[in-house]
Amino acid sequence: MKDRIKYKLSPLLLLVPLSIISCQQDTQKDNGLAGTHPELAEDLAEDSMTVPYNDSSDLYNRYRISTEQYMNSGDYGVGNMYRGNLAPLDEKSHEDARTYRSMLRQGLEEGVNFAGKYTVVSIGCGTSCQQHFVVDRESGKVLDKVQSSMGAKYSTNSRVLIVNPPDSAVNYNECNYCTPEAYVFENGKFRKLEQQQK
Repeated sequence: MKDRIKYKLSPLLLLVPLSIISCQQDTQKDNGLAGTHPELAEDLAEDSMTVPYNDSSDLYNRYRISTEQYMNSGDYGVGNMYRGNLAPLDEKSHEDARTYRSMLRQGLEEGVNFAGKYTVVSIGCGTSCQQHFVVDRESGKVLDKVQSSMGAKYSTNSRVLIVNPPDSAVNYNECNYCTPEAYVFENGKFRKLEQQQK
């Protein structure tokens, strides 16, 4: 019985050293490009490649400063805040009011959030697209809308709305539709403000 056990184990013992040898023979140090194409690696090492300097941070800072000037300017401040009853949505007041009535009604639940007596309701209109409707909370009328690609920034005590607020993560040299723009809300309409310089 012992002979039979030896006979069955001996082929396994012979295979183990062969597998170790074969694994050791296949392992080579991978030197990357230098190991496989030394001439090409030398040429690339000697070749100096220049990448054009394309810094978007200057544009970001210019947009940020301009935005802060508009938002902090006393020229667009709101005197009195509306404290009366909040009117429901007037669906006949704007051509898009019926189409987006559910989302507009839901957004109106937020209350006054812009320029003292208005509610801005932002509704998605596709990839990188938002429409920002302004609703008068005294009358319930949808007065105007403006479109953005990267959202909007606004406050209850200012008539300024910033479309595509400055973002340091955006490369403004490559993203044409990301440019921040400032609008002032006057007489129920948005008016685009010119870009302020440093």
